[in-house]
Amino acid sequence: MIKAVIIEDEFNALNTLDKLIKYTQKDIEVIAKIDNIIEATAFLKSQTPDLVFMDIELIGGNAFQILEALDSIAFKIIFTTAYDEFAIKAIKFDTIDYLLKPIDSEELSECIDRFRVAFKKEQVYKSAIDKVSEINEKENQKTLLIKTADAQYFLQIKDIIRCQSDGSYTIFHTVDKKIMSARNLKYYENILSEHTFVRVHQSHLVNIKYIKTISANNTVSLTNDEKIPVATRKKSYLKQLLDTL
Repeated sequence: MIKAVIIEDEFNALNTLDKLIKYTQKDIEVIAKIDNIIEATAFLKSQTPDLVFMDIELIGGNAFQILEALDSIAFKIIFTTAYDEFAIKAIKFDTIDYLLKPIDSEELSECIDRFRVAFKKEQVYKSAIDKVSEINEKENQKTLLIKTADAQYFLQIKDIIRCQSDGSYTIFHTVDKKIMSARNLKYYENILSEHTFVRVHQSHLVNIKYIKTISANNTVSLTNDEKIPVATRKKSYLKQLLDTL
């Protein structure tokens, strides 16, 4: 449901708009009806509606005093008034539309349809941003416990550049250190293949985020200027994988 607020000091106008919304806009819920700037300012500072129908002339002042008192405006505004000279000033705010009184039901529906288009785009955008943020946050929080002969290390997976086999041991190359684990490379391949790591060679597991180029002589150049050999059978697969990033 779209959450809406009506800020209007004329009783008849408020009731008329409320009923028009109730009977013609089934996906809009009016969560508050306010008739003065003090209560309206307090409400909008504490609540976040999606849409505000706002008369310009109000008890105690006008709509612009409310908007100027807010730290930010996270909702869309449809101004309602009998005075169209306010239209130019209304453009300064993030309005969706402007309705002249007496409000016509058809004009209201057209106005809200335009709002829905903008609202839907904004929701899709916010959803995408939230998803990316969630993924990044999860990635940043992922750690790997490495046990050495004399210590334990919690490595941020995103900071691991590559892992190199050394017999039954594995050497971790990170952005700021090298650590040798007593476990073999196959063990870590099973864990890190769920992330952005690829076994490019019998002895090398590489975080593809740190690959700069793939050379013709079957090597990859990393962002730290190291060159790592790539098995011939892995080269084509690695190119395809990098093309998807």
